[in-house]
Amino acid sequence: MNLTEPLAPNAEWVHESSAQVEIKLYHGHTGPIKSCQLIENKNWLITGSNDNTARIWDFHSGRQIHQYKLNHDMAAVPAVRINQEATRLYSCSWDKTVRCFDVETDKEIWKGVHEHIVTNCHISHDGKSLCSGTDLDSVLTIWDTTSGLMTSRIPNVHESTITSCQFNMSDDRIITTSTDKTTKFFDLVSQRSTMTLRGHEGVVSNCTFNKFERLYATCSWDKTVLLYDATVGSFRREGPLMLPKLHEGSIAACHMSDDGKLLVTGGYDLRVVLWDLENMTHKLGLRGHRDWINDVWLTSDNKWIISVSNDCDIRLWHVENCDNIKQVIEQNKTLKNAKIVRCSKCGKNFSSNKLKRDNHDILSSTILCVFCRLEQKQINANYNHSLNDYDRPAALNDQISHKSNLTEMSLQHH
Repeated sequence: MNLTEPLAPNAEWVHESSAQVEIKLYHGHTGPIKSCQLIENKNWLITGSNDNTARIWDFHSGRQIHQYKLNHDMAAVPAVRINQEATRLYSCSWDKTVRCFDVETDKEIWKGVHEHIVTNCHISHDGKSLCSGTDLDSVLTIWDTTSGLMTSRIPNVHESTITSCQFNMSDDRIITTSTDKTTKFFDLVSQRSTMTLRGHEGVVSNCTFNKFERLYATCSWDKTVLLYDATVGSFRREGPLMLPKLHEGSIAACHMSDDGKLLVTGGYDLRVVLWDLENMTHKLGLRGHRDWINDVWLTSDNKWIISVSNDCDIRLWHVENCDNIKQVIEQNKTLKNAKIVRCSKCGKNFSSNKLKRDNHDILSSTILCVFCRLEQKQINANYNHSLNDYDRPAALNDQISHKSNLTEMSLQHH
């Protein structure tokens, strides 16, 4: 990486020892940044903010290419999206509208109105449709991007607020997440929900998947990330796999690499985490943001992580050479000697490194994860406590019995 690469006046290299990677910092927004999207064939980074603007940046230099005034009546702008041809820009807002702008002329082309707050929107890969989700009525709406006409209105997709919505790779399904703790797949051909992912104990904030849609990941306000492998479908019987609980606060966003080997998450604990999905563990925890992280992105070559935050900053983390960091080297050495095993009780997968290194755990046919071991310890402790009287030496029991008799005699005397 060339650290002398020229940057725009509003951009800078920052060197933070705690992050252990090089970071680019882009400035410009004056309000919390809620979304980011990268159009790699044009090297454009698109961001949307509660300052009621969308901005296009040169990904490499940080130069602001263009700024769009979004005209929303309320400043809260959960998402801004752009089509792959980079000709149309779309935004949604708590003012109950979605809007379409011409990228070249800045002009608003059409506006769609909902009955309730719009929480998210997403453009199809062919650029022909826009989907949007709402708050109180949990309605999923599909718009024709050319005319701005509503083509479908699907009520009650979830039992409560839709937190995110997106088209799958072939544009024949829409994946939604919700405060009802589920992720759903809505089939546009049959016009019905065909699959529901469960497992979280809190609001599901986002869903991401690899290029071939064989692996799905969801993140939640319950501070967890769950994985669903669609190639074998074992999650239908045994539930999803859970990554180690590393985030200390609600997780707001996630983005998976095209090959499904890496995952990036960002949350309200001000931390960006890079995960190694092959080994079910984290590679790096990246700190630097000063407020909640709202969205993350991983470039297709897996070299850069993009994160945006309520602190109004855009951060680009260079992770191409992260395997050369001492901490990651040591972790990789450990992983080479580890294997993924399944808990005999709850069925969750975990690294064999987390097993206790004693003869009992290694030789026993019953393998328990750390949570089930703790639960078993508590059960054993309660059981031992209930048998406490039987475990005392006979002499001690005689003493207790004698004291009890003296107490009864004293009470009778009084």
